[in-house]
Amino acid sequence: MPSQSLRSDAVDVVRTVSFPLLLVATAIGLLLMPNLVGADWPGYSSAMVLVVLVVLPATFTLTVLSLKPSRLARWITVLAIAACVIRAVWTLYDAGERATFAAIALTPFLLLLVIAVVLLVTSWPKAITRELADAARRNGWQVFREFPDGRRAAAHPAAAGSATLRLPSTPLPLPIGRRPVVRNVVLAEHGIAFEVRWLEWHGLLCRRRRLAVFVGRPLDQELPALEVRPGRGLTRSDLSLESAEFNRSFDVIGDDGRYLMAMLQPRVMQALLDNSLFGLAVDGDALVAYTGQRLDADALTRGMTLIARLNGLVPQHVYAQWGGRKPSPTSNLRFAGRGTALTIGKVLLRCLALSTGLLGLTLTACLAAAAAESQANATPFTPARSLSSLLIAIAVLAGVCTAAGLASRPRSAHGSASA
Repeated sequence: MPSQSLRSDAVDVVRTVSFPLLLVATAIGLLLMPNLVGADWPGYSSAMVLVVLVVLPATFTLTVLSLKPSRLARWITVLAIAACVIRAVWTLYDAGERATFAAIALTPFLLLLVIAVVLLVTSWPKAITRELADAARRNGWQVFREFPDGRRAAAHPAAAGSATLRLPSTPLPLPIGRRPVVRNVVLAEHGIAFEVRWLEWHGLLCRRRRLAVFVGRPLDQELPALEVRPGRGLTRSDLSLESAEFNRSFDVIGDDGRYLMAMLQPRVMQALLDNSLFGLAVDGDALVAYTGQRLDADALTRGMTLIARLNGLVPQHVYAQWGGRKPSPTSNLRFAGRGTALTIGKVLLRCLALSTGLLGLTLTACLAAAAAESQANATPFTPARSLSSLLIAIAVLAGVCTAAGLASRPRSAHGSASA
């Protein structure tokens, strides 16, 4: 117990001291960078002050979290980016004839602005496309841009008549990353369709992932876990069925072979073969189909047709032999799994990679700007520090950035979130 308490105290010290200290050190390095190369550009220092006060804290936060921003946070980000853009334009205007060299020195700042704009655009909740909305309305389905609560869904008029928001009591067994965002929700009598988006981090790099999800009616009883994945190079399957085409197209994951055989009856296999890009997951009372693509009109039609075929295909003898308690449906959307837990060490390494990478890039840009200006003016390039020491500093910073980025790379895991 004393060792656990000591470890907890140490973690608190690291969390309380290291992050602000790293942020302050990075801010001082950015502000003093022109002095290291023996050059100065009009407006550079004031622009770096804005970077230190606005861009740097936001970037640190973005590298720690896959943000699920609120509406207020999104508009605050818009205002911050607009202020930074205005400051950058004014700095370049104020530099006059030296604007080209100031732009070279401000390259890291401009790069951060571009990254911030890209992240903002990808995370902004886009309106449902007209094609998707038309496809839903033709079938009499309700359409929502974001996931509705039960009261909001009940108040929405449904052409189909009695579509209600009924979700399984079990969290949906899907390969979702941390802090997903749910968009473009379509509600029908036989199921619910929506698109899940999240950021998948690899060290300091990330990519946006999408998953089109189709949730069937809650099962009558809870059943053991079962997953059928489109078999494109996965090479793992816990079951080999009589259909050679099905074995080539899918991997079946589960613990009980007899249960898997009973669930994957011919009609279920044929429904999946007709939609070979879709996977199937069953766990508890959740019956879910999914595909790794955006939810467009074609995916909506195919997915809703598939989930309608799968509803009611669970044989009664499966419930009798493997069924558990009868669950109570809910209107809360949850995803199974623990997700990728960010430890204090991973967070610190990720922030260290950001800090060293930003300082190294800024130092390189300032060196390039000073050298270009000296060449344009036909004057010798004499940095305040020796050029070799500055190049060594760049190499050390790049090495620390690379090592920290690789060390903080998270493992892939199922996500856990509520929407």
